Amino acid sequence: MKMEWGSEVVAIFDRWNIKLLRQPIFIFFSLIQPLVWFLLFTQAFSAIGNLPNFEELTGTSSYTTYFTAAVIIQTIASSALQAGIGLVNDLDSGFMDKMRVAPIGKSSILFGKLFSDAITIIIQVVIILVIGLALGVHVTSGPLGWIMILVISALFGIAWSGISLFVALTTKSSQTTLSVGLLTTFPLLFLSAAVLPVQLLPTWVQHVANVNPFTYIAVAYQKLIIVGFDWTAIWQCLAAILIIGAISLTASVLVFRRKIS
Repeated sequence: MKMEWGSEVVAIFDRWNIKLLRQPIFIFFSLIQPLVWFLLFTQAFSAIGNLPNFEELTGTSSYTTYFTAAVIIQTIASSALQAGIGLVNDLDSGFMDKMRVAPIGKSSILFGKLFSDAITIIIQVVIILVIGLALGVHVTSGPLGWIMILVISALFGIAWSGISLFVALTTKSSQTTLSVGLLTTFPLLFLSAAVLPVQLLPTWVQHVANVNPFTYIAVAYQKLIIVGFDWTAIWQCLAAILIIGAISLTASVLVFRRKIS
């Protein structure tokens, strides 16, 4: 049974990868987006690195280095939106009607899509790290740190995609899915440690940041890039991802099974 489920996931995974390769314009924009974020925000806010206690709080005087975590998180969150939008397109095209009667595990349809998105996210994060390297960002934790960043990114992408899938399945609207994604991603990003150290944020924002999952993910990235392996930060990050994924993916699978049963 497990092998059958695995082969079904691989088949759906291959389908989404083929669809992606047939849309070169989407690939172009998804890969150019990190470069825009890097150049736009780090140049606009580069003076933040000159704050008297910035290096003491972060371990680096380079805002570009610090902001790399925010670029990774924003890119992953944006890619995660495509999971829900792609599912809405399948619902509109009638593809899901075929899946309704197909002898296939319903959850494999979702996870095939999620794993395909995870591959896209890994490629995007590699590009971010290469761009960062060109801009003077050095990953202190070395090659193993790169691998850990990619692992965290793939897991975070899958977990966050669950939210997009849930909204898409509930509303069956790509516009609503996009709106909810944007309205959740940007506030969470700027109310976290991804853009500024928590200590430099207003007091009320600090309270929000301390319970914001983006903070724990950002801190794990920042430690791997600036300091090295900090297992406390990494475990806290993985715990945050686990909580997000357990809630979002469970809800998505339950709604999906009900929609196509």
